[in-house]
Amino acid sequence: MPSRHQWQSRIKSVEREFVAIRQGTNRFLDHAQSDPTILLADLRQGEIVSASRNLEGTYIMRLFAEFETGARQFWDETWGTEIKTFNLFEGLAARRGIPDTDRINGHLVRDYRNSLVHERDEQPDPLSIALARRYLCTFFSYLPVEW
Repeated sequence: MPSRHQWQSRIKSVEREFVAIRQGTNRFLDHAQSDPTILLADLRQGEIVSASRNLEGTYIMRLFAEFETGARQFWDETWGTEIKTFNLFEGLAARRGIPDTDRINGHLVRDYRNSLVHERDEQPDPLSIALARRYLCTFFSYLPVEW
């Protein structure tokens, strides 16, 4: 089983992938504006702009997926019960002594991720990928090093 540090590294690597793709998307958009012939398969500049606009949200979903996979693995190994994601945060916070601030910050990421995945009337404040990564890695830091 991966250790807490390995899961935190996996979460951080998603953020690094985002930075790499952000740089590539920005360069691609710049080049496409100066030379539209580089666009293949009927791709239009507006689609690149849209992809760029949605890029951080896409990577926050991946970031959260890595976090949730690791947290569920720990939960399953330790307690072996099915649990909804909201209750996963609450249960881990209660059992591992996670302070309210860090529990609430974890829920902020979960709520923002849910707003990206599910259409909702109320939208939470957006989170940057750096802040989401920090909140999730901090939450993860309360789990044991090995399980």
